[in-house]
Amino acid sequence: MSELTLNQNARLTDALERDLLRGAMESQPNAQPLVLLKQAGSAIARAVGAFADYVAEVHDAMNRARAASARYAGSQW
Repeated sequence: MSELTLNQNARLTDALERDLLRGAMESQPNAQPLVLLKQAGSAIARAVGAFADYVAEVHDAMNRARAASARYAGSQW
């Protein structure tokens, strides 16, 4: 098959083209909208959870930095 796609002089017969098209159509999975919606919903939920974890981590880091800065505010370096 790779030789057919690389060779510009090769031509598919009608029967071969129909067989290839039929095989491609039969090998595709059936799209089930409910399953796809559930997968999209779970992906969105994971993304929101990861973003919330990131915000909490940044908040904690900022609090630690403020506390460290407050300790050295009165002293001279």
